[in-house]
Amino acid sequence: MTDEITILQKQIDAAPGAPGCYVFRDDEREVLYVGKAIDLKKRIRSYLKPGSDGRNQIYFLMERATNVEFVVVSSEKEALILENNLIKKYRPRYNISLAGDDKTFVSVRVDLRHEWPRATIVHKHKRDGATYLGPFSSSAKLYETMKVLKRAFPMRLCSDHTLANRTRPCIYHDIGLCCAPCVPGKVEPAEYGKMVKSFMDVLRGKDQSVLRDMEAQMQDAAAKLEFERAADLRDRAEAIAATTSRQRAEVKDGGVFDRDVIGFYREADRAMIAILCYREGKLLDTTTREIQSLLPDEEVLSGFIEQYYQQVLSAPEEIVIPLPLESTEALASWIADRAEHKVEVTFPQRGDKVKLLELANVNAKHSLRVKDETLEREQRLIRALQEALSLENVPNRIECYDISHTQGRDIVASGVCFIDGKPAKGEYRKYKVKTVPGNDDFASMEEVLRRRLVRARLEDNFPDLIVIDGGAGQLGRVLKVLEELNIVDIDVIGLAKSRDKADAGWQMSYSGPQKWTGERVFKPGIEEPIALDQRSPALFLLMRVRDEAHRFAITYHRELARKNAVASGLDSIDGIGPKRKKALIKTFGSPKGVKLASVDQLRAVAGVSPELAQRIFDHFTVERAEIIAKQEAAGVRPEAGAVQSLPDDITPKTGE
Repeated sequence: MTDEITILQKQIDAAPGAPGCYVFRDDEREVLYVGKAIDLKKRIRSYLKPGSDGRNQIYFLMERATNVEFVVVSSEKEALILENNLIKKYRPRYNISLAGDDKTFVSVRVDLRHEWPRATIVHKHKRDGATYLGPFSSSAKLYETMKVLKRAFPMRLCSDHTLANRTRPCIYHDIGLCCAPCVPGKVEPAEYGKMVKSFMDVLRGKDQSVLRDMEAQMQDAAAKLEFERAADLRDRAEAIAATTSRQRAEVKDGGVFDRDVIGFYREADRAMIAILCYREGKLLDTTTREIQSLLPDEEVLSGFIEQYYQQVLSAPEEIVIPLPLESTEALASWIADRAEHKVEVTFPQRGDKVKLLELANVNAKHSLRVKDETLEREQRLIRALQEALSLENVPNRIECYDISHTQGRDIVASGVCFIDGKPAKGEYRKYKVKTVPGNDDFASMEEVLRRRLVRARLEDNFPDLIVIDGGAGQLGRVLKVLEELNIVDIDVIGLAKSRDKADAGWQMSYSGPQKWTGERVFKPGIEEPIALDQRSPALFLLMRVRDEAHRFAITYHRELARKNAVASGLDSIDGIGPKRKKALIKTFGSPKGVKLASVDQLRAVAGVSPELAQRIFDHFTVERAEIIAKQEAAGVRPEAGAVQSLPDDITPKTGE
């Protein structure tokens, strides 16, 4: 270790006094940490004196670091860009990362290059030339807002493919959700463009200007005795005003300035960051992020800002920060390049902005307290489950498996994972059952669990508790797999409803009458199943896990069954091979899309001749008629030989 420190000291002594990046590596050449500095020599020397400048948190890094490398650049901004690229490339364990957390931001995408733009909710930004509004921290609130805005601004909802192939309005026009740009004369491009602009202004927080414009239009319509149009404008304005007033709070220090105010609060290795988004003097949105790191506060904050605004293609004119940072000018210039307008990064010392910072810091502190209380409640629930079922392990990681099929066809299984009582969707798994012929749920469960546990052994990633959607028979097959693999430290239970309806209802217990749901928990080595009280939080957690596994399995089964149905139908058509089959499904996006396609649409697919297109069209004549009949019964006016826009599962994919 002495030699390693000596080598590291020599490398640090040779550091250049210029702006650039530094990379710490361990003895296996793994990158531990990437940083930037205006003066590399000055910054890097501080790592050998952790007590001299209050940077006591870096001891953990220096215990592992054996080498440091430097890259000199010409400016602070170049250092920031290089640091960002190196972090992306190496993903160092000691740099903060927002990519792996469970916070998902959503945005609204509008492609203004299209003659008739539409608005879609997306989870990722792409540099594809479209305009992105957001991100918004709450997807539920955004979906609720979009429901109102779609009525206030009835832009098209269908895909480009559907729009190009319609000749008359769909049901969305009938119910007031679309202005029918698919039909010539229904709406002018200029009028549609104005509607799109107003829609975007509302999402940007500029609803007052939109409402003033709608008020003027309403007065003009009334003056022209167009009372129906005036009433429509009034209803739309009221809906927008009600929606925005629920979501936004007026602030005294706002004006028309757009700014993000970042709050910071820290306890030991946990830092909570809160962002208050002000647009046109209103609090438009708030979001919080927890970061676990022992790095100094300034480096945690700087790393967060870089990664957060890398995800955001639109940034405000001003970003107010709670700590002085070394490279605010370079940071502001980098964000401005991405946002394509001027951006200031400021650390205020006095005035109204300081009060806004105090509010943001209070939000950060409160969010950490709330998270601690939530975690404590979840831990109590997990301990209650362990106690109720006498489990050997604390069930921090629960996995549940379910089988789904149609009379032995398209057999699939789902595996869902709950960590600390919450769904961990990144750990969900889908399985196609490969070795079981026919309808045998027991054998299917055995195959799936064997595959899961073999992989768990390779990855050293075992669950604490496995829940099986089934009774004693299913449980026995799982125990067989555990015995085969010599795995003894995992709890396994089965959860199943009693077939005797009399089991549900009020029953007597030692503490008096209690209501039972009919749910039974099966445990190895216990003949009689365990019945938990309906009011038991432990039972509620188990049912939630089981129901999620069932939902996930059913969804996957239906998806697979639809694909197999059209694939098998296409296989029976002379001239259809794997490539043409794949091209057809990709073009139309779903089985119903292929069945409803017209001859001309089929001919447009690569590799499909006019004769083959006619054969495909004729092959699905009966099924197409059945689909159209169902749509007519549902109130949709279908067009023969044209892809319909309802329901969603038959809309062709456009690649957007």
